[in-house]
Amino acid sequence: MNRDGGGRHSYNGRGRGRGRGRGRGGRGGRGRGGRGRGRGGGGRQNNHNNRENASNYVHNIGTTGTPSATSFTVAVQGCSHGELDSIYDALLSYRAQKLGATNNDGTDAPAKNIDVLLCCGDVQTLRNTGDFHSLNVPPKYKAMGDFHAYYSGQKVAPILTIMIGGNHEASNYLQELHYGGWVAPNIYYLGAAGVVNICKRTTTEESSTSISTLRIAGATGIYNSRHYSLGRYEMPPYDQGGLRSVYHTREVDVKRLQALAADPSAANQQQAIDIMISHDWPRGIAYHGNLRQLLQRKPFFKQEIEDNELGSPANEALLHSLKPRYWFAAHLHVKFEALVRHASKSSENETKPEASTEPKVDSTAATEPEGKTEEMTETVDATTTEFHGMESNDGICPDSGSSNMETLTEQMTRFLSLDKCLPRRRHIQITHVEPSFSRSVTDAEPTLPEGESNNNAWLEYDASWLAVLRRTHGWTQRTRRQTKVPDEVTSITKEEIEDVMNRFEGVNSNGPTKTNPLAIPQNFVMT
Repeated sequence: MNRDGGGRHSYNGRGRGRGRGRGRGGRGGRGRGGRGRGRGGGGRQNNHNNRENASNYVHNIGTTGTPSATSFTVAVQGCSHGELDSIYDALLSYRAQKLGATNNDGTDAPAKNIDVLLCCGDVQTLRNTGDFHSLNVPPKYKAMGDFHAYYSGQKVAPILTIMIGGNHEASNYLQELHYGGWVAPNIYYLGAAGVVNICKRTTTEESSTSISTLRIAGATGIYNSRHYSLGRYEMPPYDQGGLRSVYHTREVDVKRLQALAADPSAANQQQAIDIMISHDWPRGIAYHGNLRQLLQRKPFFKQEIEDNELGSPANEALLHSLKPRYWFAAHLHVKFEALVRHASKSSENETKPEASTEPKVDSTAATEPEGKTEEMTETVDATTTEFHGMESNDGICPDSGSSNMETLTEQMTRFLSLDKCLPRRRHIQITHVEPSFSRSVTDAEPTLPEGESNNNAWLEYDASWLAVLRRTHGWTQRTRRQTKVPDEVTSITKEEIEDVMNRFEGVNSNGPTKTNPLAIPQNFVMT
């Protein structure tokens, strides 16, 4: 499947056919100009010049999980398309309205924090008009958006933000941070692929202090079989081919992430991935949510789903190997969820699964789609993952405290994809996530990065991921030749992780004051 921004799945989700309606387009050819045939009806409303009040977004923010003294409040955004102001305004309004508290005397107490915002691609990190040449969108949709103000320092992101790239990005800028880094103050890019830990300090009623951690991984771009096994050969200024291939996922980055999959027989039991973020969906996920509802909203997905071409086979492989607790995605401009139950190692060894036959799509649920934009040729080995869909939720992620929802375990993944940033669209989700790892600390132990307060979450490098990058550095190449990577990637060793830690601690011990060696410094620099 290829959704590079052209063809029938367009950048702004314009509709097709004949229809009358309001808004910016969508199914049935809706548009602001009355009747019209083709994509978008009779016109479109300019969201950049007609941004509605943040309250129009707040009531469409979904929530999952139960907040607690130890949980992280995680906001997730689908496609941003340059609308950072609207997203932050909506979250600050939500924070004031939904997360506020009242003191004993009836006055308003400070609202609780949203610990982190996860942006699932198409952030459009345009610094100035010179970056337009690296943004793959039709000319009439090229607009500066809001990011440049955060890059220049006119504004500062009010919430710690972690992002990955999609297929509508200022690719020249993101290429400067291939391994990740700050794209603006308080906005961190995970790179082509990356893993970081978000941490926060909590104090119990007994006055004991602990550090809670969530491990967050991400993969940038979308899948295309023609470029999957090639090196990162693109350099600005891009030709028309490079403008698209630069954001295509590479096998090297997928293999690196797969190296984090814990081997139960290994000496080191690596911490599991709590949250995975991507732009593309994992291939096959559509069969295991509310498929009928998905096809009612996106009928032109029908043929691709039947052909098992909707989604990325690379992300499908990562889903099976990493088994994250949560997977958040975007790209297809629709809110959709599924619950994935992974087979345990013991059951895999006891019984080899028979070849599965995927169910046919109900022909009454959708109309025939138009022709495919690109044929997919890449395949991924079969796995034993089972998927369980939610059939009765109206597209809203169910509360994990619900009686009909099983407790999420290390062998289950909750998948959620979100819409693009428009009024009355479900593009933001608030999820309360319990940490998978906590450790007690003393007051004398350095934990916070320089300049941070005890009330804020902060980011730390992941020692295991750095060990993977160190071991696989030779895989990185800047040519169009096929990259040589092993078919099977072995897990990193305890010794490799300890070597990374020793290097960081050695640098830290030479400084004037002791700080947390793995804390990611706020060292953004304009380029």
